[in-house]
Amino acid sequence: METLKHYKEITDNFIEELSRRRIFPKVFQEALFYTPKSGGKRIRAMLVFSAGKITGAKEEHLVHIASAIELLHAYSLIHDDLPVMDNDDFRRGKPANHKVFGEDLALLAGDGLNTYTFNVIANAPIDDTKKVKIIQWLSNNAGIGGMVVGQVVDVLTARERLKGYSNKRLVNFIHKHKTAKLIQASVICGALCGNASETILKRLEQFGLYIGVAFQIIDDYLDVVGDEKKLGKKKVDEINNTLTYPKTYGLEKSYQMAQKLKDMAIEEIDGLDGADELKYIAKLVVERDR
Repeated sequence: METLKHYKEITDNFIEELSRRRIFPKVFQEALFYTPKSGGKRIRAMLVFSAGKITGAKEEHLVHIASAIELLHAYSLIHDDLPVMDNDDFRRGKPANHKVFGEDLALLAGDGLNTYTFNVIANAPIDDTKKVKIIQWLSNNAGIGGMVVGQVVDVLTARERLKGYSNKRLVNFIHKHKTAKLIQASVICGALCGNASETILKRLEQFGLYIGVAFQIIDDYLDVVGDEKKLGKKKVDEINNTLTYPKTYGLEKSYQMAQKLKDMAIEEIDGLDGADELKYIAKLVVERDR
């Protein structure tokens, strides 16, 4: 779909523009934007634009939010690749941030992107009331109400430091929080840039959650059956003893669950004007090979 390519292009261009603002020292500036500029699908940015289209948001407003969320996502990838976490040497087919700049600068680059995200949002040409709601959603879903707590449970489970819970309960919690919550926030933050009714926001909220879990299930699935060259990184789930859907439910059932979640997501937004792009992204999430 050409519009999605357009969204990726303007997000890439905006992040490139941000990266040209002088930051001292120069090596930190390079480390800070190495991962955000290393490519990627820009699914979260596409979701911001596509959800914003439904609520009548302006593209020149959405690009600030889409780019900010991609910066936040990049911070999570930098930290995720560190030896203390997944210990991955590659990301998107390139050496991971810490392999290029060292663990110290990579850690600080992640910290920098995390906080810079909210500066970019604060400076967006959007009504302040909307900005507050966007920051509320994003800070919760990327933090202790979402991605961070999902990573905490993921780490504790992999290192067998969390006892007394079934694998099904744990893997469902991990996937919902570690991945789905940030994807959900991307949808909602885009919609909040326009004029969204509470009814539409609730439907988009469910849509985002469903495709977010489906996204992580397919990540797990590809870690077993995918091509490392296409994935651009090592298959580390087995090495790191990561609790995944294939490990818990089996490959075939996991794939079926992702398909079911995609169908539920599409059904949730069926009938909304301008929802075709979101439906396309939902299909893309489960049909991708990387």
